[in-house]
Amino acid sequence: MLTKFGSVVLVAALVWAFAGTPAFADAPSKRGSKTPTDAVTGTDRVVNEKLRAEIFKLVADAKAGGKGVTLPRPQIQAPQRNNLSKGTKIAIGVGIAVAVVAVILVSTRCSNEPGGC
Repeated sequence: MLTKFGSVVLVAALVWAFAGTPAFADAPSKRGSKTPTDAVTGTDRVVNEKLRAEIFKLVADAKAGGKGVTLPRPQIQAPQRNNLSKGTKIAIGVGIAVAVVAVILVSTRCSNEPGGC
């Protein structure tokens, strides 16, 4: 009876682990045919041209030896952490411990029986 229960639990755990929701990204063709170059409008082009002119002016000032030229610091986002909570970690540890104890009990029971399992 214990071996049947153990095998059912093992099969259920494997099905749960391998039949989870896949985390694959959608292909670009599914999301739509717009690419970043297709989405450029007239106002975006004006903004891009202004930005390009400001960058060229900054580079020209820097090459001319401008002492007052300071580049802005890059805006780097802090890495996002996807840590598990303390309760989840405890639950995973308890689940692993229960599985190990169940395997040990099944193996000792099978080794003690005269015909095996």
